Amino acid sequence: MIGLLAVTAADCEVSGPPGARPSDTATESPTSKSAKSKKRTTKPGEVSVPVEVITTQGETMVLVPVRVNGRGPYDFVLDTGASSSTVSRSLMRRLRLPRTGSTAHVRGVTGATVVPMVTVERWTVGGQRLHGDSLPAVDLGGDFGAGQVSGLLGSDELRRFGAVRLDYKNERLVLRDAR
Repeated sequence: MIGLLAVTAADCEVSGPPGARPSDTATESPTSKSAKSKKRTTKPGEVSVPVEVITTQGETMVLVPVRVNGRGPYDFVLDTGASSSTVSRSLMRRLRLPRTGSTAHVRGVTGATVVPMVTVERWTVGGQRLHGDSLPAVDLGGDFGAGQVSGLLGSDELRRFGAVRLDYKNERLVLRDAR
């Protein structure tokens, strides 16, 4: 399943259309000990979020702490190649996220399938509210050697920021105000 996940290039910056406006001071608690010691370098209008960069068997995955309905943080894979953010079926069950009654067609490297849509009242990254209120619930499989993966944070949400920068060296995701 890990082959299905696409991750951004080091220190890549992607500009997008105006959308969410991060506050100058919001940060999210680190999910790992290594993230606590990493340098924070942000400018006014930016939010710095600690991430965990995991390399296993030559593949790299970036985990971002995401809060869902006031709980968490949960580890979501940063996946700029995903056109839609998702939640895992295990997180759907754990948080008792209600099904909307709709389904979504999802496509990945291994094929396509139809999955249920679930309602998310509020979800955030780095203290910044994300916009999707119904998300596909997918089976993300095992733990990939990094603990349970609870979802994918895709380009549908990341594009709402003015710019997104991934700093592999300091294990930080920097979200820039869209102004």
